[in-house]
Amino acid sequence: MQPQLSIVVPVLNEARTLPVLLDDIQACRAGVDCAVECLVVDGGSSDATVAVCQSYDVVVVESQCGRGAQLDTGARAAVGVTLLFLHADSRLTPEHCRVAVATAAGSVLAGGFHLQFDYGHPILRFAQMVNKVRFRATRILYGDHGLFLLRRDYQALGGFSKQALFEDIEFSRRLKKAGEVVLVEPVIITSARRFRAGGVIRTYLKMASLHVVYALGISPDRLAKWYSLNSGQN
Repeated sequence: MQPQLSIVVPVLNEARTLPVLLDDIQACRAGVDCAVECLVVDGGSSDATVAVCQSYDVVVVESQCGRGAQLDTGARAAVGVTLLFLHADSRLTPEHCRVAVATAAGSVLAGGFHLQFDYGHPILRFAQMVNKVRFRATRILYGDHGLFLLRRDYQALGGFSKQALFEDIEFSRRLKKAGEVVLVEPVIITSARRFRAGGVIRTYLKMASLHVVYALGISPDRLAKWYSLNSGQN
């Protein structure tokens, strides 16, 4: 039976984080009345990420490293009617799956879920509020919203680009030109681990600055180098 829903999860060294989401996906399969496949798209992990996946009913797909490239590789390997793109540190419930399938089958082109962090810092609560206002003004979805749409529409729009950063924004800009994009309930919980690791205020200001300069036309490749330098990443 063809899966109704394909969940695509790009990963790089997520052995510690991934089991929580994969447990969620197992629970979702038991809680919905349609077939669900999961594709974990690995960008060359050096930890036990791939070995962790062997304990679960998932398809591991190897890809060029980079979130946009990994998302597109997973989408093109998927066979489900609806695609749902998730970060490895997000949480998923059967209700998310049901809503994604039903909404994508309706009159809208694409959607995502309202966002909530798993850490109640005032800055992150402020970010959640700002995000709702920002979406109403721009109709732009971010990757941690859990973007979903029909696979045929994804293919027709050309999919995610392989640019170094903000592939979600670039794809969302094409989405909103092509049709209606919505945010729906229930909220999707995502980890605040990067904010906590780098300092909530410092990381929030850094990410906000990146979004501003990207909107001003600075290239994603240039921004990625700046981000890597200031994050201590290779």
